[in-house]
Parts: sequence; C-alpha cells; structure tokens
Amino acid sequence: MRMILCLIAALVYPVTALAWEEQPVLEFILSNNPLLRAHHTVTTQYAPPGDTMSRLLEYTSVYGKAGAGGTDFNDEPFVLQAGIQINIPLASTNEKRTHAMKVVEETRTIDEIRAKVLGDIAQLRQHEADLAATSQRLQFYGDKSGWLQKRVKEGYDEDVSKLWDIGQKLNEERAASERLGILIASQQYQVAHYAGNRWPILLAYLQGKGDLE
Repeated sequence: MRMILCLIAALVYPVTALAWEEQPVLEFILSNNPLLRAHHTVTTQYAPPGDTMSRLLEYTSVYGKAGAGGTDFNDEPFVLQAGIQINIPLASTNEKRTHAMKVVEETRTIDEIRAKVLGDIAQLRQHEADLAATSQRLQFYGDKSGWLQKRVKEGYDEDVSKLWDIGQKLNEERAASERLGILIASQQYQVAHYAGNRWPILLAYLQGKGDLE
C-alpha cells in the first residue's frame, strides 16, 4: 500500500506554461532572417538614385582618346582627347522596371517565409495546448488519487485496485507530458532558427528566459 501511494505522489507534478506572443516573434524573424536581409540588400542596390547629381555620379564616366593630328588647323602629329560619357538616360525606364521586379521578388519571399513561420508557430501553440491539457488531466487524477488514498486509509474503501488504475493513468499522462515537452523544445528551435545568427535570443524568448531586443 505504501509503495502504491508513493508511486502516485511521484507522478503528480505541476506544469508551468510559458508566455510569449506571436506578433513580436514574427516581427523579430522578418527583421533578422538572412534570406530576407539578402533580398533587401539586392533591392536597395537596384533602387534608382534619388537626385540628379547621384545619377550623374552613378552613370557618368571619364574617357580618354588618342588620335592622329596633322590637319590644316593642327600641326601636332599626335592628339589626346578627353571627355565624359553618360551611359544611360537620366530617367531610365528599364532601371525602374528592374527595381520593381526586385521589389516583387522580395515581397514574394517575405510572404513565403511569413507563411512558413506562422505554420510553425501554430504547431508550437498546438503542442503547448496539448501539454496544458495533459497538465489538467494530471491534476485531476492527482486529486482523485488523494481522495481514494484517504478513503483507503480510513477504511471506507478496501479496493486497492482503484489506486493501481489511477497510478496507471497518471503514468500515461506523465509519458505524454514528457513527449510533448520534447516536441515543444524541437519546435522552439525550428522557429528560432528563422532568425539567422540571432536565433539564441529568440529561443530564450520562446522558453520564457529572456526578452527580444
């Protein structure tokens, strides 16, 4: 009898829910994801310069040219010429079109990654909900086992098999809780690694051990 009661007591334990919010997680990932950062860098590089002087500096080059002299107005046998050359028009439609295409590509990538992140966040929330439900069942069976133990001790109920049944249910819920704990940890890593080299910060936040910077 004593062994049964000790076993049941060992199987009952509290489960602490971790608090985090979806929107800060999504924003942190979209700001730090390496693929999105690379796309944004390319898009920025293709952006047309914002003023005329910038466009001149970007698309104007200096050239030098050597040629033969000896004309009626120039007796020098060798002539050097220098000047500037503008490679494209100041308002290039093709340039704007290329930049627009890069913006579309970046937007599409953002949407794809956002969809993946939201899917993984939803999966993480589901595991947490399942763990919370398991915790409730553990609490229920724990309370019931305490009630049965009291009845057995006081001689109101001599059916010890009921304690074994409760112990078995508690054991099953304990196993489910441990399995869900592993799934949650794995899913936390899955979500955190969307943030590139800043994944440890996001992981700590998901685990309730830190804040997002």
